[in-house]
Amino acid sequence: MLRRGLRRAEKGSTTEKQNIPLTKRKKLEALPLGDNLEKDDVEKVLEKAVLGGEEELVDNLEEVTAKKRRSKKKTAAKFAPDAAWEDEDDQHILIDVPSKDAKKKVCDKKTVSGETYTTELRNQFEKVCGAPSWARMRWEKEDSENEDSDTEASELLRSTGNYLTTSESLPRSFIQMKRCPDANKESPTNCKLRSVEFHPTAQVLLAAGAANQTLSLFQVDGRQNPKIQSIYLQKFPIFKAHFSADGREVIMSSKYHSFQCYDMVEGKIVKVPHVKGLEESMSKFAVSPDGRFLAFLGQYGNIHLVSAKTKEWMTTLKMNGEVNDVAFSHDGSRMLSYGSDGEVYVWDMSTRDCVHRFIDDGCVKGTTLAMSQDGRYVAAGSDSGVVNIYDDTCMTSHSPTPLKAVMNLTTPCTSMVFNSTTEILAIASNHTENAVKMVHLASMSVFSNFPEKKFGIREPYCLDFSLNSGYFTIGNCRGHALLYR
Repeated sequence: MLRRGLRRAEKGSTTEKQNIPLTKRKKLEALPLGDNLEKDDVEKVLEKAVLGGEEELVDNLEEVTAKKRRSKKKTAAKFAPDAAWEDEDDQHILIDVPSKDAKKKVCDKKTVSGETYTTELRNQFEKVCGAPSWARMRWEKEDSENEDSDTEASELLRSTGNYLTTSESLPRSFIQMKRCPDANKESPTNCKLRSVEFHPTAQVLLAAGAANQTLSLFQVDGRQNPKIQSIYLQKFPIFKAHFSADGREVIMSSKYHSFQCYDMVEGKIVKVPHVKGLEESMSKFAVSPDGRFLAFLGQYGNIHLVSAKTKEWMTTLKMNGEVNDVAFSHDGSRMLSYGSDGEVYVWDMSTRDCVHRFIDDGCVKGTTLAMSQDGRYVAAGSDSGVVNIYDDTCMTSHSPTPLKAVMNLTTPCTSMVFNSTTEILAIASNHTENAVKMVHLASMSVFSNFPEKKFGIREPYCLDFSLNSGYFTIGNCRGHALLYR
């Protein structure tokens, strides 16, 4: 039967024969098929001819499997990106960027630095998931290490600190200031403020005006600024108000020959009668920082010294011309007076003698004077609006050269004040609107972003810095005590 089947297969159609591979056909024709072969032997012979036998079948299957694996590896290696490996000696990382031509399936490569690669990954992560706190701290630490920042810089990044303690923390040309609600918003007035001043030890501000004859005290917090107290002085327009050195009293002057004091501890007003022999107005005065003197500016160059404790007249100092302003050193040992002849007098307050004089460079008529708390600078403002800033060499030279002549004011300078850290000098003129400037003393340059027009300062009549220079206030002609942080 097997022979008949083989003969039928040989007599089959040409198509069927062509379907059998040539090598298989040759093997079939060469089979040793005899009449005495058993069925199992014939099947083994056919199996060996067609499939190659049991051993050869396994080998063939393993070979086919190995070929498929090699083909898959070649295909994967062809389209897979190169491995990105960062070693100590490696300077760059290769990144595969898919090409726009999808038919070519070719990856274009570009070279970027490892740092850029890390930054891009970080930015993508932050866009999707946001930056967690632990990652932010770690990244900030890594950035600080990469920039070789020292310990102080790291501490500065972790806390706000006091940015007005050193000149390094106060950059030039631009000062960051925030407009706060008016310090006297709970008790506004429509008359111009003649005096605004911060308490020497507390966060308290006084504001006083002549037309309303009222002294007001406010607790400054930058938000509500609640009013502490208001004192009305009948028939006593306040031309100037000033805290005493110890902060227990407020001294107030007017157009009369006398002045008044408000004792904040006992809550009462003390009227000081006019000094015998002084028949002139005592509207302008200064308080010595050591708490010994009240210096009232009189006529014809007279400076009347009154005891700050007993309120009794002590002596009168005389200078040439008219005296327009005085300034004390931080310890109260020296007093400087400035007048209409453009000459500055230096007085020894122990002996009450004039120990030195120097001419203000280019000044025709002096208007206002200020001295820094550390004694490093003396500022003299003139009727032309020019403010000359001197160092301590002016105490020994008769014709010192100013470190800087500030010419940003075009009208007479009427008020000046140094901040407590001797970093800023604020100057103003009440003859025109918004005439306030701040000078950065480390670079002797004016801050360009102050004042902003939107603040609406109007005519400034008085200025002052708080104890630690955290706040700055301006009293204007509209009765507003403008407050800045």
